[in-house]
Amino acid sequence: MSKQYPINPEWEIYYYGLEAIRCTGICNMWGAAPYLADLYSIDETLAREILLSWIENYDELNKKYGW
Repeated sequence: MSKQYPINPEWEIYYYGLEAIRCTGICNMWGAAPYLADLYSIDETLAREILLSWIENYDELNKKYGW
């Protein structure tokens, strides 16, 4: 089954940033895009795409990076 938001290796740093945001508990992760955008000075539209990729692939990313 094809994923709508596959893992993008170029977004690895952003995935780590999202995990850091999750660990802080500062927000519900569905609302984390603005935090990611501010953290890395990226467009919020891109931040939403990255967030959706992180959410859709969290189990696989967790296994890969050992969060």
